[in-house]
Amino acid sequence: MMRLAAFSAMLFALLLAPLPLFAEEPACLDCHPDKKEGKTVHPAIDMGCSSCHVGNHQGEKPFPKLTMAVPDLCFTCHDKAAFEKKSVHTAVAGGMCTSCHNPHVSKNAKLLTALPPDLCFNCHDKSMFTKKTVHPPVMDGQCTYCHSPHASDYPSVLTQPLADLCATCHDQQTSGRHVMAAFSASDTHPVKGRPDPSRSGRELSCTSCHNPHASEQKKLFTNEGKSPGNLCLLCHKKIIVRP
Repeated sequence: MMRLAAFSAMLFALLLAPLPLFAEEPACLDCHPDKKEGKTVHPAIDMGCSSCHVGNHQGEKPFPKLTMAVPDLCFTCHDKAAFEKKSVHTAVAGGMCTSCHNPHVSKNAKLLTALPPDLCFNCHDKSMFTKKTVHPPVMDGQCTYCHSPHASDYPSVLTQPLADLCATCHDQQTSGRHVMAAFSASDTHPVKGRPDPSRSGRELSCTSCHNPHASEQKKLFTNEGKSPGNLCLLCHKKIIVRP
């Protein structure tokens, strides 16, 4: 008799207990098959819907709530340290993970909502990258070759220090010989390790003279709207430029 009473009490308690939102995970996919059908599927889908969602869900609205806010939810699987370096992409700092990544499935690699550079142009002004002269990596949409999409230990979320990054393609220019080639066979021009006279607080570098993305000038010169001869005058104020 005592065993029967205990069993009845346990059964009654189980009946009163609230059922989880996704007691049977396949039931979610019966209504939402698109959440697991695509070229790239988020591995979290196999962990079950309740790993990210919780709460009542009936019909179209309200949508099931997240177990916690993004990006903290993402950090339950993704290493937070990889997103907290010296230079952090503004979208990452704002917790805008789903602006670039679909949390379920995508036709693109890495669950991207679109491919670079179109994805990048959702935030970055396209006109700044489509001028008369365009840097070939920019033209080819290779944004992430130079910039980390999440975080980096280098300014402007660069994948390497600026001089080293440019040298991966322009290794013959690192001595600065190309800058002085028209003036002397022996002179060189520094490309790092000196303060930039035209940009307070910044180091002299390739970007002192060249826009790394696009320019209205030839050779990606930074002095847009001016004659190429005036580029040197940005730093060398006392040079006389003869017509």
